[in-house]
Amino acid sequence: MGLAASAGRESMLTARKSDIEFKVQVINQRRTCLAQQASQLARAFANAMYQTDNTSLLGTSNMVLGFTDPATGAVPQSPVASGWYEAQMQQVQSLDKELELREKDLQTQNKIVETELEAVRKVIDKSIEKGFKTLG
Repeated sequence: MGLAASAGRESMLTARKSDIEFKVQVINQRRTCLAQQASQLARAFANAMYQTDNTSLLGTSNMVLGFTDPATGAVPQSPVASGWYEAQMQQVQSLDKELELREKDLQTQNKIVETELEAVRKVIDKSIEKGFKTLG
């Protein structure tokens, strides 16, 4: 493989590596959002258990986003009795597990690309070295 071809391959691999790293960052952001949603679920559950909306006890706001009972469209008043909390937490944990598996797959791909990138860089270095030996 010539120097130009190796340089082109290096550019493609660098772009692929950057793309993979960006996808990992997006997954990490999604997992952070899921952790926040789990926290909001726990807060709603605690409020229902103690039958209070006084969030000053918890030190945070009582904002539950996106967790509603499919039948009524509202946050259930008694998540303990209905099993709502467990179902919602199971859904959050399932999504988190799926994202974790995707992240591991991307990290494996990133290692493969990094290994190939190192090999291409060695080829480029050897090609440059041969070029200077013939000129000198």
